[in-house]
Amino acid sequence: MAGGQHDIIEARSQGGPWRWIAGAALVALVAWNLLTGRESDVVPPPPPQPVPTRAGVVAEQVPNVLHPRFRQKGGREIIDVVFPDGSAAEVSYPAEVGLAKLGVRPAMSGRLDGDPGPYRQLNVPSGGPAGVSQGRPMIRQLVKGVTLWPPMSAAEGEVLLFAFDPWFVALRDLKNGMPFEQRMLWARNLRGRVTKGGYLVLDARPPLRLAARGESLRGEPLGPQLWFGGARETLLVLAPIPGCDVASIELSVIERRRRFSAESCQDDVYVAASGEQGHVERTMAGITVRRTT
Repeated sequence: MAGGQHDIIEARSQGGPWRWIAGAALVALVAWNLLTGRESDVVPPPPPQPVPTRAGVVAEQVPNVLHPRFRQKGGREIIDVVFPDGSAAEVSYPAEVGLAKLGVRPAMSGRLDGDPGPYRQLNVPSGGPAGVSQGRPMIRQLVKGVTLWPPMSAAEGEVLLFAFDPWFVALRDLKNGMPFEQRMLWARNLRGRVTKGGYLVLDARPPLRLAARGESLRGEPLGPQLWFGGARETLLVLAPIPGCDVASIELSVIERRRRFSAESCQDDVYVAASGEQGHVERTMAGITVRRTT
């Protein structure tokens, strides 16, 4: 055993007293190297490489809006719309109003059975994931097709983003919102399908429940809606409400824009528009809505 360090390491055998002697020598060698500052011959394995998240992929800018097909008749455009609960209507308007060009997005509210908290609105963010991420990374994936993102404002909680190809639907939570278990119930039980015309229809399994047509809270419609336009353009909202009465309805997405607005009811469908006064007046004067289912 006079050959130095390597002789000590190589002195291990398949059995007998040399095995524990070699092991003790190796421990002593490592301790000596730590005390003297010498590097050990035992090289630790490299740290595992981080697994990339999908944040850089899903946070792309996408249209996230439907420009429905229309047919023309006598200077008017006619489109067949499908609400997110699957009900349908025919919408006719003067061609210069151009609702199809504005594009349409669905909106709806829901809640978990037994949850004393408020209904939570599901809507379709402009720009898709990029409109939610605001340049920040995704927090995590909850289940396939459902991701969690940071709050969009200081007054809100995290955002659940559902992918129903090609649509992205956002649930923006409250500041002190749902615990993890409730988020998972939303993630696992909200379902969506896309119609032949490109409209998104939502469905839910218990304990998740989506608001029905005509359901409201303090005048705010909670059921299925379609939003045409928005941003700097005219915003037109259609909401099927049995026994529609404009005097009892307060639609926050229209009210908070602080622009000229008008509303009416047609065939149990609430119709409201907000934007530049002239365009709103032409839209409301010329639009006709007829339920088909």
